[in-house]
Amino acid sequence: MDDGKPVRLVLPEIKNPILIEGYPGIGLVGHIAANFLAKELKMEMIGYVDSQFLPPMALILEGRPNPPLRFYGKDNVIVAVADIYVPPTMVNEIAKELVNYLSEMKAEKVISMGGIGIGFIKDQLDVWGVGSTAELNRELEEIGVKILQYGSIMGMSGKLLWEASRRRLRAYALMGETFGDRPDPRAAANVLEVVKKLTNLDFSTEPLLQEARMIEEQLRKMHEQMEKARQREMKQYESLYL
Repeated sequence: MDDGKPVRLVLPEIKNPILIEGYPGIGLVGHIAANFLAKELKMEMIGYVDSQFLPPMALILEGRPNPPLRFYGKDNVIVAVADIYVPPTMVNEIAKELVNYLSEMKAEKVISMGGIGIGFIKDQLDVWGVGSTAELNRELEEIGVKILQYGSIMGMSGKLLWEASRRRLRAYALMGETFGDRPDPRAAANVLEVVKKLTNLDFSTEPLLQEARMIEEQLRKMHEQMEKARQREMKQYESLYL
């Protein structure tokens, strides 16, 4: 970069912004949630991340070229979206530059969205989270979020939470429970319901839930087909050896 920094943020001045981040991760929960939110709130692209270390590419959306790491905005809300995997060294630099910007703009809140893999299916999927202060943890508990007491938060969500808390910004990391082996719109919807309570943004997650029901129905049918195939194989085995 011209100023010697490996990363440059191209963002307008937005006073007291609320940043909502959703980079790819487990179950693509944050990625799905961020893209859905930007579309549902009819946000415009207002900025992007520039770096010589990013892949040389343009992402084509609705017939127009876009950068892979970009920001959408409306009023004082900024949504950070990434459509590629971001290497850890770049995550560190982007998070630092982003928190510098948020500190300068006197950010109201910083919210990261992601998934937490549980490796099994359950009827009620919870949202786990942690705030940058004990006060924010109490706030999360009051709206039904389970507080992560021990563990680690990887990627942009973890780094952004740490850098924001270090600069005394009001920051939250939200993680929706997900099986972890496939894109999970239901977990994304669960996380977005918490975001609504933290921000008073007005939107419906029903389209995500409809998508989740379609995926779950497809998986159910696949499971039934696999089970029928297994039973046929068992019968063939029994007829041969019994």
